[in-house]
Amino acid sequence: MIKLKRMKKIWMIGLLVLLFSCKHDRLKIDVSKVDVNLNVYHTEKLIFVKDSSAFSKNLDYILTNQKGFFDIYTKHVLQIGTSDDPNFRYYLESFVKDTVISRVADSVNYVFNDFSKIEKQLIKGFKHYKYYFPNNQIPPIYTCVTGFNQSIFVSEYGVGIGLDKYLGSNCIFYNYLGIPHYKCANMHPGKMVPDLFYSLYFTDFSGNDSINDLLSNMIDQGKAIYFTKAMCPEIPDSVIMGYSAKQLKWCHKNEGRMWEYLIEKKLLYSTERLTLQKFIGDAPFTNVFSEESPGKTGVWLGWRIVASFMNKNENITLQELMNMNNAQVILNRSGYFPE
Repeated sequence: MIKLKRMKKIWMIGLLVLLFSCKHDRLKIDVSKVDVNLNVYHTEKLIFVKDSSAFSKNLDYILTNQKGFFDIYTKHVLQIGTSDDPNFRYYLESFVKDTVISRVADSVNYVFNDFSKIEKQLIKGFKHYKYYFPNNQIPPIYTCVTGFNQSIFVSEYGVGIGLDKYLGSNCIFYNYLGIPHYKCANMHPGKMVPDLFYSLYFTDFSGNDSINDLLSNMIDQGKAIYFTKAMCPEIPDSVIMGYSAKQLKWCHKNEGRMWEYLIEKKLLYSTERLTLQKFIGDAPFTNVFSEESPGKTGVWLGWRIVASFMNKNENITLQELMNMNNAQVILNRSGYFPE
């Protein structure tokens, strides 16, 4: 009997430990009842056609129904001007019929022949977006071929996705262009949706902290990654950050050492451009740590600080976080202190 009571007590203690050790994930929410109306337009399917009469007819349709976006696309991405230019149709047709671009368009059509899986991810992401920001409008999405100029571009008319920037890490065109391997590693379809929401953050929410030091950049980027994860909670952290599983593991293992380095070297409040680039900019690795480290370790640490802040201050909503522009306040209230 005494042994039974002791076993019961041990079981209860174990249960309590388990309950208290399980952290509540604020980003796992039910959006099944959130309704969104997402419009996706495939511009590349309209302009990359073999028949000239079909091209002309489709272009007339675009300029009647999608002129605002299309002018942004042709002027700022393709850099051939707008539809108001008298030579516009000639320039656009020359782009479409270019031998290399035609092959790229064929590859785009092959890889993204069925866009339904990505569209479902977009809808789920915008359900989260609408849940957190019910008053915000859902932008239309336009897919296109950009001549490898842009991945995601956001305008008042909608969000453009350059499908040719997501053809897969081993795409032969990327090799021809001499794109570094660490960049190619993130040029795959699975990165498209996180990239879109990451870009939306900088259009809709990026802060106006008057101090352009390393800490403010870390927190702003950390907010961007936290926002992206909130929109895409089911996508792995490694994909959100653009890291391999091995690189992400390295960051977790060396988190304390990285933070200690920034503190000891008094780098948090540095405004030197090279310092910001070293920890925030895209790179194969962070050279002050090791070649096993990934690039953008300052971004990852910023994400950890922001996540710590949100876990410690559960009364703060995501919308309120987006409106907070004082990096020092977020750090002070985060309780962030990695071992």
